[in-house]
Amino acid sequence: MGALLSALLLAAEPRPISADTLYWFAPLPPMPERPGRLYTGASNFMALFSFDAPWRNAARHIQVFKLYGEWVYGAATDRQLKQVISNLRWRRIALAVEGGPLKAKSCGAGVEGFSGPQWVRIVARIRAAGGRIDYIDMDEPYYYGHFYDGQNACHWSTATVARRIGAFIKEMRKQFPKVVVGDVEPLAGRADADAYRAWIDAFRKINGFDLPYLHMDVDWRRPRWPHDVESIEDHGRRAGVPVGIIYNGNAGDRSAAIWLANAGERVKQYELEAGGHPAHVLFQSWDREPTRLLPETAKFTFTHFIGRYFTDKARLGYASSPEIDLAYGRKVAVSRSDGKHIATFAVDGNPGTFWTAGAFSPQWIEIDLGRPHDIKAIKLITAQIPSGQTTHEVYGKGPGTKGAWRLLHRFHGYTADDQALEQSWPSPFAGIERIRVVTNKSPSWVGWREIQVIGRSPQCLSGNTIGNFNALSSP
Repeated sequence: MGALLSALLLAAEPRPISADTLYWFAPLPPMPERPGRLYTGASNFMALFSFDAPWRNAARHIQVFKLYGEWVYGAATDRQLKQVISNLRWRRIALAVEGGPLKAKSCGAGVEGFSGPQWVRIVARIRAAGGRIDYIDMDEPYYYGHFYDGQNACHWSTATVARRIGAFIKEMRKQFPKVVVGDVEPLAGRADADAYRAWIDAFRKINGFDLPYLHMDVDWRRPRWPHDVESIEDHGRRAGVPVGIIYNGNAGDRSAAIWLANAGERVKQYELEAGGHPAHVLFQSWDREPTRLLPETAKFTFTHFIGRYFTDKARLGYASSPEIDLAYGRKVAVSRSDGKHIATFAVDGNPGTFWTAGAFSPQWIEIDLGRPHDIKAIKLITAQIPSGQTTHEVYGKGPGTKGAWRLLHRFHGYTADDQALEQSWPSPFAGIERIRVVTNKSPSWVGWREIQVIGRSPQCLSGNTIGNFNALSSP
């Protein structure tokens, strides 16, 4: 590309932002593995930034593209940054960067939301690549500065967090006078709708100006999350603070199809069923999936999902997926629990949490799938220390088994912690309403990081029983 053309592209302004919803795209770029992220992001991330990249229709709807501060800080090469910036300017899409605004001192070291000193390098790298930052998405500073109870927690007051964020916003505006610095926060635990309505008001009172916007990162396990988000959205509308929502799948989803199906169900649940009208919509992933971003014409790519959102939102979700995780968020019963690592952690979509019985085998965990389903596969992620020989039996029960527990599969062999045990069947087991996993042998206390039951809801049950069961027994 010639120097003149490069200069013209970099001088291009983002598309004017309408008064309607603002749409963001933030896929995970390739980054080195680290604790808590044992995957590297979408391998074709940079393919988005070629001039003939096959996401033209989806790109027409995107007004803001968000980069992770970690990628800008160190993972991206100078050449990659220049390519991203020039291509976004050509597409007239605004550039955003996400990162923690707080500075760690006597607390906050290694805690999300705290990465203040990194912004000097992030700003310098964006400028050296010929760009500017149009939006900064502050990474959950209120939650991790105020609510967080883990190692190096600060437990600052709401006022203290608000003042520190206000100072950060003013500092960033010195670097980029037109930058919009907003907040993304998790709707999780004690950080509920009441807390965020109060946060919007407290920020204004402390700083004398409003948060430019508030993005909600939702804990999808909350029973009334659509109501909670909508109440925050309504309060933000009255206060003049746009409230947005991040649509994503689950951390433990085993395929892009499942991840996108879960994200699609959340779109429909909030916008079509609850009547939510988010001021900002973020299509974002920090998970293993979706690994394929392109082309937009292929099913189960991220850009295809975005295109479908704008053309036929009602067809998002499970209806368009060949498989879903039927166990996610379902009711769970167990033989026993240690009281801290509870049963629901085995079906929360996050392998970082786990259930443990706090006792040796035999122990069991049972999942109520809600209604009969066709089961095509199961995936178990171990929570096991020490390693050793184990035996686990998977049973199913429902109309397809005439109400009796039937053995679906037996796992037997040497296993270690965080190991995936998977079994799929060429012919799905029909009419399964409950799943029970029984551990009969293990050198460890019995537990699971995640249990996924893969399948689809049948349109109607034929009433026929199915074969291929290994045994007829009661767990």
